[in-house]
Amino acid sequence: MRLSKTLTAMTAAVALTTLTGCGGEGDSGPLATLGLPKADTMAAVEKLINANATCRELEGGTKHLDEDTAKMVDDPAFGIKESARCKDEDGKSIYLLLLSDMKKFQEANKKAQEADEDFDSAYLIGQNIAIAPKGEDTFRRLMAAKFALMSCNPRHAKDIPSGYKKDEPLVKGCVVTDYIPG
Repeated sequence: MRLSKTLTAMTAAVALTTLTGCGGEGDSGPLATLGLPKADTMAAVEKLINANATCRELEGGTKHLDEDTAKMVDDPAFGIKESARCKDEDGKSIYLLLLSDMKKFQEANKKAQEADEDFDSAYLIGQNIAIAPKGEDTFRRLMAAKFALMSCNPRHAKDIPSGYKKDEPLVKGCVVTDYIPG
């Protein structure tokens, strides 16, 4: 999940998250009001990505993930209920995470960020999915498709220029934005 290490043009790692009822929010919670997309199955996540970018060769489970992402999936504190990997049009990995609880996911990322300033707590989010595309073109296409960047790194929040969204809908200190760092 270390996108910032693989995408030198990006200042943050990315993943997409779509909320499935954190605290009973469903389709009317704070992330839904931001217009973020939602999916409840990996097939639906794949379909969302393919509407705007490319997600091919979908493979479920943790054996296809990088070591850091696999550790997050195995840690119940992150609230990840399913994981998969696919490849974009350039053959670069996209990690997909279905979340049982977005607030729990953000809280775990904030805690990990506070414990290790090099931890990447930035993800593309929807309502209950997290996606980490390793390719910059895929990242930009998904941002244009109404996914947002979530980061719990205080440096990222203060680098957002005026005129861009800068919301903290679930966890204080975890910002959700439409700004693409470059």
